[in-house]
Amino acid sequence: MPRMSLALVLLSAMIAVVLWIMATVVEMHLRQKDVLQDEISGPVDQAQPEGSAADTAMAMSCQETEARLEETVHKARFCTTDEDCTLFDYGYPIDCMTSVAKAQVPLLRQEYKRYDETCEHRVFFDCPTEPYVRLALCRNNRCIVELASNEALENATLNHIGKPER
Repeated sequence: MPRMSLALVLLSAMIAVVLWIMATVVEMHLRQKDVLQDEISGPVDQAQPEGSAADTAMAMSCQETEARLEETVHKARFCTTDEDCTLFDYGYPIDCMTSVAKAQVPLLRQEYKRYDETCEHRVFFDCPTEPYVRLALCRNNRCIVELASNEALENATLNHIGKPER
């Protein structure tokens, strides 16, 4: 019996490693695809001086780049309907729960790329919201994030399947 347990543990460990490697490869592929798309589409901000993104990033300090990113996100929140907005959670220095106009996402990705190139120590964090669902909405021509509780839906589901509510 102990041999079966050891075999099961080893098999589980191997599967976990294979899944981790696959996730890493997919993530690298998606990042390369974003970089290639940025190169194909060219610079989004036509007001930028000639030169590579690396040259521009090197000329700016991390604080200047961060301030520019925050300003770009602030300007990217203009909307007219809820459908104009989407969640945008790239992490620090922007708040966990950020909503911006969908049309501004390519520009914001370019600004984050510049931020990554300029700022050596990037902070990554998860933005937990349980038991809430984040909704990107347009209010007073500004994209906002509204938290909606999914507790009522969970309780209705539990009641439906015959389990007690939480």
